[in-house]
Amino acid sequence: MKRLIFLTLLIISSNAWTQPSLTLLTHEEPPFVYRDKNNDLTGYAVELVGGIQQHLDSKEPILLNPWARAYMRATEQGNVLIFPLVRNAEREPLFHWVMPLTRNLHAVFANSAMDTITTLEELEQLSAIGVQRGDFRESLLIDAGMTNLVSYTTWKQAVSALIKGRVDGLFFSAAGLEYYCRQLEQECGQFSAIYTHDIETTYIALSRRGISDDEAGRWQQAAKDFRASEAFEKLRQTWLARIRSEHGLTLHYADGALNLWAAPQVAHP
Repeated sequence: MKRLIFLTLLIISSNAWTQPSLTLLTHEEPPFVYRDKNNDLTGYAVELVGGIQQHLDSKEPILLNPWARAYMRATEQGNVLIFPLVRNAEREPLFHWVMPLTRNLHAVFANSAMDTITTLEELEQLSAIGVQRGDFRESLLIDAGMTNLVSYTTWKQAVSALIKGRVDGLFFSAAGLEYYCRQLEQECGQFSAIYTHDIETTYIALSRRGISDDEAGRWQQAAKDFRASEAFEKLRQTWLARIRSEHGLTLHYADGALNLWAAPQVAHP
């Protein structure tokens, strides 16, 4: 009898060890993820994930990590929910994709007096291009053979470097540049996109390492249910108004995500 009890406890202990709780990781990307004046984590994406958690009765805290560390933990350690995460071909097989968050235009921004660049290879002409360490744009330029990169821990550092002339260009988003210029209380009208890359969509995602299709399906269904709720509609309207008024960004909601550009004008007959 004692042997049976021991074996049962051993099996339970083994299952507990092989099925660690899910870790929820994010990185600073205001106004979607940031700390408020009370040092509390907030933002549209943070509250959206919290709403999905309520549908799952999930109590795990959302942890703020530097971007490179969050991505490493998601891909190497596994059993991680990570957001916001740009969806691309390289990452497609590494994650379960829960729901979209934002869409944004990504480009290399530099002094408006510089000539427009039409190909990625031409960026080698710049003496230094600022990027965030571990970001997909850094990977894109490294894969293209660029050797003129300067990688920063945060986007705020990278934007500050552009303003101070420490880098010639910055591979970022229009909305992100606009936001950090306001945060740094700097006029950035002298910068414009000299090379336009693409419109990228960020997602809430689950690492495939350590997370089954069934568990991912639970999160995807909970996201769908929350998005159809009155609570989501209130959250969406509240954050659209706050982002416009508090952060001065131009955006609209369409096709399940916040699009960081003006809504297209509807033609009237």
